[in-house]
Amino acid sequence: MRGMIIKYLPLVAAMLFGWFILSVFGRHPPKKVYGKVRDFTGLLRTKISKRSFSERMQSFLEKNGAAYHYGKKVTAAKLFTVSVLLFGISFFAFLRLSLFIAPIAGVIVGALPWILLPVLNKQDNDRMLPELQAVHHSLSLQLKAGVHLSEALSEMYTNVNLKRLRDAFCSLGSDIIMNSDVFAALEDFQKKFNNRYIDSFCITVLQLSESGKASDLLTDISDQMKDMEKIVLEKKKGKLDRKITFYQLGMLVCVLAVAMYACLSYMLKSAINIG
Repeated sequence: MRGMIIKYLPLVAAMLFGWFILSVFGRHPPKKVYGKVRDFTGLLRTKISKRSFSERMQSFLEKNGAAYHYGKKVTAAKLFTVSVLLFGISFFAFLRLSLFIAPIAGVIVGALPWILLPVLNKQDNDRMLPELQAVHHSLSLQLKAGVHLSEALSEMYTNVNLKRLRDAFCSLGSDIIMNSDVFAALEDFQKKFNNRYIDSFCITVLQLSESGKASDLLTDISDQMKDMEKIVLEKKKGKLDRKITFYQLGMLVCVLAVAMYACLSYMLKSAINIG
């Protein structure tokens, strides 16, 4: 019985790992940002159900900026191969410790490259907040000054410093200039991010191109981003305060250890001299 378990356990663990990837990354949850405006404009109605599994995984990588975290040559197939290798290495490494811990450890380690991406993307989104706020402000000023929407969007990359966002705005401007299709350009732009403020920006810009009456919405989104930026800054401040406290405690422990060592050494020498 034990031999059969050992024989078929790697197969069962591999199936569980595949199910995990399919269930977690095989679909994308719907965004809940300006749902009524999204229904009105019809922006980005991607037929997810008709896409293959590999296309969904590749879309997941693109939306979470895998090319900027794992290298430009990363693909879903390559990352899945890395996951399988990590699973195999960790499985046999933990097999000596426990037959039951090994597959669990293998699944966790194998899924790490995929699990880390949303975390890294969230960090990118936090860094994008001030950049997107500047974009909204610049776009609003240019439209009020009479600059055409397409021209304003094609030059918007000049207000961005973050490489991932700057590259996306450069591509957006190039697509608008080359194809003169704002809808298609915005669709390609939005596919590169998993960021609700990017979604809001695309919807707002599309509404501007259709009606020209979304300037108030631009201001509202900019105000929301200011509030969100304050929350992010407060979180960063809290982390910094915790780090400072940790370092201070570390220094205090070191000082106490040195003082204790000096006292014990002195006491030991005194005892030897007295003896």
